Amino acid sequence: MKSRLRSFIFILAACILLTPRTQGQDDPLKDPDLQEALKQARELEKQSGPAKPVKMSDLKKQADEIQAEQKKEEQKEKAALQKQLEKQLAAPGPVTFPDWTPATPQFKATSSPGKKIVDDEVALIQTGTSPLPPRELLAAWEAAVADKPLNHFYNDGTSNGSVTTRLDISTLTDPVQKVRLEARRAAGEKITHVNISAPLPKPSAEDE
Repeated sequence: MKSRLRSFIFILAACILLTPRTQGQDDPLKDPDLQEALKQARELEKQSGPAKPVKMSDLKKQADEIQAEQKKEEQKEKAALQKQLEKQLAAPGPVTFPDWTPATPQFKATSSPGKKIVDDEVALIQTGTSPLPPRELLAAWEAAVADKPLNHFYNDGTSNGSVTTRLDISTLTDPVQKVRLEARRAAGEKITHVNISAPLPKPSAEDE
């Protein structure tokens, strides 16, 4: 019980120590949330009997270890994505989107389809512009696949006059294929910036 309690205190305090500080809160050990957590932990200790006091140096060490482990995992993920990209670039055959990908009305390409790392995946990307507003482009895509057995999911946002729409269309059966339309127009602009992307399949365990 005491061991589990100490582990809980370490993890909770480490998470608070890793939380970004705002101005005027440069010393994480003075964080009111941390102090409150330690207060509650001490109350729990009283209920479960005496235990070894928690040292701030131990908490800092635990936080550093967690942060180091997170960086290690991030580096591992980046290396895996780079390896996947290299395999995709070396793969033979044309670089094309699924044949059911809707056409984008009045689309003017600013790049050819290319394989790139985007966020946490390798995807086929093409950028361009259209004079039509973002919501009209989204509606055109949805209308083009309305009679097809495909999943639809969209997101529509407005900020300071800028409009961004995003539509994901995917197949219902394995292997799942997905295509995304992202269209955005800033306030006062007369053109819509279009990004069409499709995640590329990840290598199987046998391929790695």
